[in-house]
Amino acid sequence: MVGQVKIVGILMLVHGITVILFGGLRITLDAMSWAAAPPPAAGPGAGFDPVIFVIISVAWGVLIALLGVLNAIAGFRVMYFQNRVLGLVALFTNLIVLLTCCCSFTAMGMMVYGLIVLFQSDVLHAFDMVARGYTPEEAIGRFTRRYDDVRDDYDEMNEPRREWDEDRDSRDHWDDRTDDEYDRDEPRT
Repeated sequence: MVGQVKIVGILMLVHGITVILFGGLRITLDAMSWAAAPPPAAGPGAGFDPVIFVIISVAWGVLIALLGVLNAIAGFRVMYFQNRVLGLVALFTNLIVLLTCCCSFTAMGMMVYGLIVLFQSDVLHAFDMVARGYTPEEAIGRFTRRYDDVRDDYDEMNEPRREWDEDRDSRDHWDDRTDDEYDRDEPRT
């Protein structure tokens, strides 16, 4: 899972930028609606002032934009194995972003994936290694089995079969018949 930390950091950065853009769009649209709001009605029982709703909506947009900044900063720090706790806090603040319904799918996915990765014990040890002065690549190499190996997983899948074939070819057969001759034999009754 340590190899996934940089991916989580990049995704947190991208998600944070997306949330910042959404928060900025919300602030802009709410500010424009404030300018276009009708004047409040005069007299008792006239209803609520529409400016109050606009102010609340702008404040909500500012909060969303700030949470996007938090996610972007935490994603940048997590990419370099720094501030794991900041990353966890930023991921948990995605619960607030879920309420916007616009970024809810990315917030939920980022929160689940990021929390699964960052709560692993080997990831905690990798963050501790970097805090003690190791490089992120050394931490990844320490906790990832085949980091920087040019082979892929498929290369090792054929090793047991290859060993079995070599062992079968090298041993002496108890008779001289080939496999084809066994296949042509009549079944015994």
